[in-house]
Amino acid sequence: MREKIIALASKRATAHHPGLLLQRYLAKPATGDEGDPEERRAILNAARQAGKSEKLCTIYSDAYHRWDSSFPNDGFHQIEILKTTGRLIIGLGSENVLETGLRLHHTYGTPLIPGSALKGLTAHYCDQIWGQRGTAEVAPENLPYRADGDFHKFVFGTIEEGGSITFHDAWITPDSLKRGALQLDVMTPHHSDWQLNKAPPTDFDNPKPVSFLSVSGEFLIRLSWNGAVEIPEDQASAATWISQTMIILKEALTEWGVGGKTSSGYGRLSDPTQKCPIEVGDADENVAAKPTGPIHKPRQQVQVIQRTIEGKIRYEADDGFLGSVIQGTPSSLEDGESTMLWIQRVDEKNKKVPYVFQVDEPRQPKSPSSGKKFHGGRGK
Repeated sequence: MREKIIALASKRATAHHPGLLLQRYLAKPATGDEGDPEERRAILNAARQAGKSEKLCTIYSDAYHRWDSSFPNDGFHQIEILKTTGRLIIGLGSENVLETGLRLHHTYGTPLIPGSALKGLTAHYCDQIWGQRGTAEVAPENLPYRADGDFHKFVFGTIEEGGSITFHDAWITPDSLKRGALQLDVMTPHHSDWQLNKAPPTDFDNPKPVSFLSVSGEFLIRLSWNGAVEIPEDQASAATWISQTMIILKEALTEWGVGGKTSSGYGRLSDPTQKCPIEVGDADENVAAKPTGPIHKPRQQVQVIQRTIEGKIRYEADDGFLGSVIQGTPSSLEDGESTMLWIQRVDEKNKKVPYVFQVDEPRQPKSPSSGKKFHGGRGK
C-alpha cells in the first residue's frame, strides 16, 4: 500500500488534468470516519497545481481561442466577460470520490459553467423578479416576463417548443487559469450526525472541517440566436432579443449567483469594468477607489482570504478591509486561501483592522426581562 501511495504521489506532481487527477489518483480513503484528511488535502492541492500548470495553460489557451473564433462575428451573438466577486462552486453535490464535486471541462479539466445552469437561472429569475415587480397586482408591462408570458415562452421555450436564445457553456479565460482559478476552500459542518438523521444536534458535537475546491476568475458568457420559435425579419430584431436576455442574465448572476452555496455568497459574477465610486480629489478618474470604510455589519457571514501581514494572521473581507478571529479557530489554511467567517463586531476606531470575526454564528443578544428587578428592602 505504501508503495502505491508513493507512486501515485509522484504522478500527481506532474499531472496536467485536474479532473482526471481527482477521479483516478486517490491513493487511500479520504472520506468517512476512517478517511485521512491529509490525503484529501494532498489531492486537492495537486489538482490546484495541475490547474495552473504551464502545459495545461498553453493547450487550453489554443482551445479557448479556437472555440471563441468558431462563432461568426454578427448580430446574432453577444458575449460578456464576467468575473467572480468571491468564489464559485458548481457540481458540489455530484458523484465524486471526495463527496464534494466540481464541474470541470471533460477534455481539459478546466472550470466551466454549463449553459443549462445559466439558462435555468435566467428563466427562474425572469419569472420571479422581472415578472413579479410592482404592487400586489403585477403591472401589465411585467406580465410578459412571467413563466406563462410571451417574452418568457419566446426566449426560454415551452414543453412543446424550444426557446429562441441559446445559452452556451461559459469557459474560463486563459488569463484566469494562469493566475490559478482553482482555490482550496473549506466548510465546517457542526452537526454531521443530525444532517444524516442519525442523532439530534447538541452543543457537544465535534465540528468536522471539509476541504473542497472552488473557482475564482473571469468567464466568457455567450448567448446566440437560434430562431427555434420564430425567425426575426432582420438582424436588429435578433440583437434586441439577445441584448434583453443578457441584461436579465447578468442581473441574475449578480443578485442570485449560480451553482451551490449561493446563500453563503458563492456564485456571484459581475462586470469587472464597473468601477467603485472615486473619492473626491482623486487625480486619476479611471482608477477605482477602495471604500472609505467597512461595508459589512455584525452577524453577517462573509467570505474572507487569509493573509499574513507583519507576522500576524489576518482575514481580508471582500471589501478590502482586514479582521482578526477572537472566537473559534478556522481550519488550517494557507495564505491566499479562503473560508467563510461570521462578523462578531466592527471596530470603527481601528481603520486598518476593523472586523472581528468568529467561526460560529454570533448568538442573538438576550432581551431584557420584562418584570421589575427586586433589590431587597421593605416593600411599600
